[in-house]
Amino acid sequence: MKLNRIGIILIACALAAITLVVTLLVVRQQDSQAAQVRVKGVGLAKSLSGIPVAQLDDGRTTGLLNALLAYHDDGNFAYAAITGADGRTLAEVASRGTMTPHAPLPADAAAGFAEREVPASPAGPALREFYGPMADRSNGIAFVRVGFHQPRFAVLARDVSFLALLALMMFLVVPVIYLLIKREMAPLAGLHDQLRQLAAPEQPAVKADDVRELVTDMQGYLAQAGERIARLELGERNSTADNRLLQYGSKKLNAALHSLPDGLLMLDPGGDVTFVSSKVEPLLGMSADALLGQPVDAWCRDPALRALLARYSGASRDGARPQSVEFASSSVDGRQLCATAQPLSGGQGAMSFGTLVVLRDVTREHLARQAGNDFVAHVSHELKSPLNVIGMYAEMLADSDEESLRVESLNVIQDEIERMNALVGNLLNVSKLDAGSLAPERHRVRLDDLLRDAYDQSMPRAQGKGLHVSLDMPRELDAVTIDKDLFRIALNNLLTNAIKYNRPGGSVALAARNDGHEIVISVRDTGIGIAAPDRDRIFEKFYRVSESGAPAARGGHGLGLYLAAQIVELHHGRIAVDSEPGIGSTFSIHLKSAPAPIGAPVL
Repeated sequence: MKLNRIGIILIACALAAITLVVTLLVVRQQDSQAAQVRVKGVGLAKSLSGIPVAQLDDGRTTGLLNALLAYHDDGNFAYAAITGADGRTLAEVASRGTMTPHAPLPADAAAGFAEREVPASPAGPALREFYGPMADRSNGIAFVRVGFHQPRFAVLARDVSFLALLALMMFLVVPVIYLLIKREMAPLAGLHDQLRQLAAPEQPAVKADDVRELVTDMQGYLAQAGERIARLELGERNSTADNRLLQYGSKKLNAALHSLPDGLLMLDPGGDVTFVSSKVEPLLGMSADALLGQPVDAWCRDPALRALLARYSGASRDGARPQSVEFASSSVDGRQLCATAQPLSGGQGAMSFGTLVVLRDVTREHLARQAGNDFVAHVSHELKSPLNVIGMYAEMLADSDEESLRVESLNVIQDEIERMNALVGNLLNVSKLDAGSLAPERHRVRLDDLLRDAYDQSMPRAQGKGLHVSLDMPRELDAVTIDKDLFRIALNNLLTNAIKYNRPGGSVALAARNDGHEIVISVRDTGIGIAAPDRDRIFEKFYRVSESGAPAARGGHGLGLYLAAQIVELHHGRIAVDSEPGIGSTFSIHLKSAPAPIGAPVL
């Protein structure tokens, strides 16, 4: 009995749903017809207003308006009339069974086109009228009036089949649902019938077999219900596990994207930002909140980046291949960035999911390229200048027999050759460092002889510039483990810079001391000094300190200090600088002392 009631309820619900859907469709049809009537009425009124009144009132009116009636007679058209300012009808045409209502126009009818509802009357149904002034006012103000029947609730013939099919499909769902419910409730209904039979008053006695059968059926039903519940719980657990797995994968992917060294931006197909990694803020100088959900024009201040992203948004999306652009950031001073845009799609011709933008800080690479270009220009000058000097003094040697001039020329040529040889040697050592083939052969060495040799070699150059050179080291200086030839290059580069950038009459001091478990070697000069902004970069390759007020001839090639620092680092040491502009500089090399193993030789 309950199943029958459930079936009746299902049928009633289906009929109610069918009625609601059909009603909504009919209302939508009426709204659509009303919109069509409005478009037709406004267009027809404006068209008639452009025809001169004289042409509509010279005897040919009937033919013109009848043609208009024949064209628009689709069941909704009611009438079209031309009236004067006094309400007199100049020309009219009406559909069968319709009369033009004599309703006066509003006082502001001459202001423009409008519409109004003409209520139903004994002479005809309700109408929708569109009116407006005629353009031709040679004979006074005239008005055009076009009326259409108000759309009624009706089912169009072309929609009957669709509505019938929709109702049939909805109605067929009812028996399917009813059969599913009946199948699920069949065991319970059987138990209910058995219980009713056992509890019936006319039942003489309850048999053990009947009770046993009831208990067996009930156990079967409970087992079946338990299996259903277990399957539902398993499905829920699987669904929960899948959700947690998806959340874990999403968090893992998100963490991986945030940990990348480059900044990542993801844009949807419309160009709005949907993802921002943590590395973007220091690159662009804007927080993630200021970028998320914003179009490119709202946050991008760099024209080059904006032009790149414009190729991947909207209808102009260019999904052929990734493109890159390098630009100077307008938000962070001194920052050079490289942006690479990559369309996100499933393959050739597949739907686009947006654009991935990778932002990379290329400031170091940009400065290295710039420094490399400057280095090439400077090395060219450094090589060309000695060659010019050598050529000039070679000509003087060929043209002069004076002994003093010949000696001077030979000394100058020798100095220029040594200068070129030092430059070429530094270039070769730097290339070995970059290639990783400059491996030091370290031995336990006492620095006394090495420091004296460096002092002796620098003495002639210093005295030639009027500088005083001193050597200060203790009697017992601990040994160190170094490659003598490589370390000599680093020490000579420091002494060369101290002499080159010194002032006339200045001094250069080479010193060494024991400092706990370290040996500290220092080169101090009284030269032009190094400004604070340059101190952190003087050990970079190709970097040259700005020489404001220094002679142009002092210009170096940006390799000496870089090479010295790299050689000290190869010996597991460190190099430091202390300098004040106009006072001088002190370069210190810190090396670990090497205790003497028993029987170990000292070089």
